[in-house]
Amino acid sequence: MKKMKKTATLLMLLILIPVLAACQRSKTGNEDADNALKSFSAILKAYPSAKGYHEALNHWGFALPSGEKFEWSSDMSANKADFAMVMLADPLVDAGLDIEKLDENEWLYEPAGKDDMGENLPNRLILPFNVSDKKVKTDGSEDSMMKILKENSSLIKYHEEQNHYRLLLSEGNEVQWTEELGKNDSDMIFVLKAQPLIDAGLDIDKLEGTGWTFREAGSEPGMGDNPDQIVKTFDIKQ
Repeated sequence: MKKMKKTATLLMLLILIPVLAACQRSKTGNEDADNALKSFSAILKAYPSAKGYHEALNHWGFALPSGEKFEWSSDMSANKADFAMVMLADPLVDAGLDIEKLDENEWLYEPAGKDDMGENLPNRLILPFNVSDKKVKTDGSEDSMMKILKENSSLIKYHEEQNHYRLLLSEGNEVQWTEELGKNDSDMIFVLKAQPLIDAGLDIDKLEGTGWTFREAGSEPGMGDNPDQIVKTFDIKQ
């Protein structure tokens, strides 16, 4: 009888080991990216009305209170950009930015109008970023984000001093989100490399009132060798 009990116990352990391993397995292949995904998912769950899906373009979007959006692809093979920062163009134009002087290989400008769902849209400045053209099947917004991060988890960095995650979209351009809602003054932050915008006419002395602020290179602890940037912070609950 004792031998039978030992055998049964051993069989149970053999069953539990792969189950426990599966529970601990990384979703993206990187601990910081896994934690960033968890934090991002918590934001989506807390503000479901801010999330939307654009079927024609195969992407998800999260609308921020002042009109900006953060977008990510549901099918990397169907889009030229897997991430996109969508910003209001007019405040930057009013601060001197000449849209025509921006590098058209890096920036997109979309004039005001209605989208294919009838929504009124303002003039928008878009910074797209492609991760991969790999075709993967996704199941919803969080799974779509996970599949993109899994393709290149090195895009995620954790900022220990400020308790937030950084999604690096080319040199100097970032989307940041809080590790935990309520833990930081800002829930999400858009960061843009300043020099290309300054070269296109942006006057950083005219940013007051736009929601954007100028940040000098090296002025942010824990941010490495980041260049001059302009930054806009968002408190989603407002």
